[in-house]
Amino acid sequence: MKNFKARGLLAVIILSAAIVGCGVQDKPENNPGSTTAPTASPSPEPTPALNEREAIIYLTDVELSETVEHSVKLTYEENIDLVKATLAELQKDAGEKELVLWKPIEIKSVELADGLVTLDIHLPDEARLGAPGEQLVLETLQKTLFQFDFVQAIELLVDGEKIETLMGHVELEHPMKREEAASNQ
Repeated sequence: MKNFKARGLLAVIILSAAIVGCGVQDKPENNPGSTTAPTASPSPEPTPALNEREAIIYLTDVELSETVEHSVKLTYEENIDLVKATLAELQKDAGEKELVLWKPIEIKSVELADGLVTLDIHLPDEARLGAPGEQLVLETLQKTLFQFDFVQAIELLVDGEKIETLMGHVELEHPMKREEAASNQ
């Protein structure tokens, strides 16, 4: 019976030592070979610095005869964010006397690399216009994006493809360059 109690006591001591030992190993400050930092409290992620900028969004008048300027304030972190925010504004309603030609156009993706904005869109039937409307769609895009010095060219794709004309009337340049846009206006 003494032998049985001694074994039980020995088992309890070994088990206690194992539990205490495991607890000690989990603490990096007690383990000299450990390279992990103490798990006190996680440091908060730094908040990215947001920039704010006034920009002009170009829309058209309701007669589709000329572009109309609409001033907006944009918040962004990097240049690509500014381009995306600008395009989102280009699709918003602005007023009763202004027509938003980009509203029905689905923007599938936007990329910015080395001054080139690559814009992939889907053009539903309700977004298709005659020649003057097509010219204004392109003009409002160019004027809106080329106001930023870092945008030197725009590659406009429809469903991932380079096409000859956007709506069948105006020939597209691949890419549309800042100089060409200025001379066409």
